[in-house]
Amino acid sequence: MNITIENAGPCKKLLKFEIPKEAIESELEKKTLEACSTVQLPGFRKGHVPRKLVEKRFETQIKEDVKQSLISESYEKALEENKIEPVGEPKFDPEFGNLNLEIGKPLTFDVTLEVLPVFEVGQYKGLQLKKKAIDVSEEEIDKLLKELALQKAQFTVVSGGGIEEKDLIICDCKVEVNGITVFEDNDIEVSVVDGSKIAHTEIPELVKYLKGNTTGATCTINVVLSDTFNIKEYRGKEASIKLVVNEIKRLSPPEIDEDLAKTLNFKSLEDLKLNARKRLEINKNIWAENDLRTQILDTLLAQTQFDLPKDFINKHAEERVYKHQLDLVKRGVPFEEVQKQTESMKSVSEESVVKELKASLIIEYIAKKEKIFVTENEVEQRIVEIAYSYNTDKKVVRKQLETQGNLSYLRNEMREDKTLAFLLKEAKIEQEAAK
Repeated sequence: MNITIENAGPCKKLLKFEIPKEAIESELEKKTLEACSTVQLPGFRKGHVPRKLVEKRFETQIKEDVKQSLISESYEKALEENKIEPVGEPKFDPEFGNLNLEIGKPLTFDVTLEVLPVFEVGQYKGLQLKKKAIDVSEEEIDKLLKELALQKAQFTVVSGGGIEEKDLIICDCKVEVNGITVFEDNDIEVSVVDGSKIAHTEIPELVKYLKGNTTGATCTINVVLSDTFNIKEYRGKEASIKLVVNEIKRLSPPEIDEDLAKTLNFKSLEDLKLNARKRLEINKNIWAENDLRTQILDTLLAQTQFDLPKDFINKHAEERVYKHQLDLVKRGVPFEEVQKQTESMKSVSEESVVKELKASLIIEYIAKKEKIFVTENEVEQRIVEIAYSYNTDKKVVRKQLETQGNLSYLRNEMREDKTLAFLLKEAKIEQEAAK
């Protein structure tokens, strides 16, 4: 086999193959003998069919087997000997199916493939970082206490005043198409937020229509009935929805006092405030640590320049969308919302995908250089932790990860975490002063 390798662009190689006629004739002889020993035809015992009859009957199939075998072996040998790691599918010229094998002539073909970039990472130890201050203000504590109180809030009837955003109204509903009532229901609950559904139809600007209306008021909303409207013949039709407000309810959070603290299982309001401060400090510390990791990646990306193969980018962009879809489906998100978020994910700029992939390759480079690996014991421990957080058995978690093909993702994620922890340990971190 003769092979020449040329650079065909950033992260792209052109491999030119020439398989000599002698190699073709040798492989043809081998495949013919194999066929003679295995073929069974009427009137002949297995392995006793005359060679000329085998060659005549199975000539096309034998030649196809020879072609497949020679090309596959040549391609794999070229990759191994030249330490080439392709990304995506190779492109044959002429196309694989159009490659013509002629006895007595060499077989020539080209293969274009994309490869991962070759690059060097410069200084990655002793990076200059700034850790953000994690001081907690009284205003932040008050805000958290209000959020906790809101969790214990209950809807109460509003005796005076108009509808406000996030209220809950009890109303009578009538849907009309060309002046004809096609749907009617009484005492339905409607949440006053944009996008709420009435009669199976989403109302994007519902707040604008309802805000300020008082009990007893009538509100008319012009809509196009959705594809899920309960009467099929009116789906997609222009209609008017008339609402008569019977009652307005509003969330009323309890006072932030000793009683609330005891409701939340704290001895006193002071204990509740101390706990709120600790929670905020923990969250801010996590945020500050994540910011340090972001600084590391930004620094490494800025000082390490290389291109990425297009197929590699496209493949990971598709995987990213698929994993996001899968996550939404598992969480029970409605199909319409899954579609919306999928389209949103697809429109994410290529720049963000490229940045993510480059960062991952740089971290992998450092992990290899520093011999940072993840042991099976560490993987098992992480699975135990995941199982504990979901209150399930570790065997169930492992099986799910293996079934979904996510075990390798978990290992890679853990290796990246260990590498970032190593870089943090080696970094020079300056603590910002508290404001």
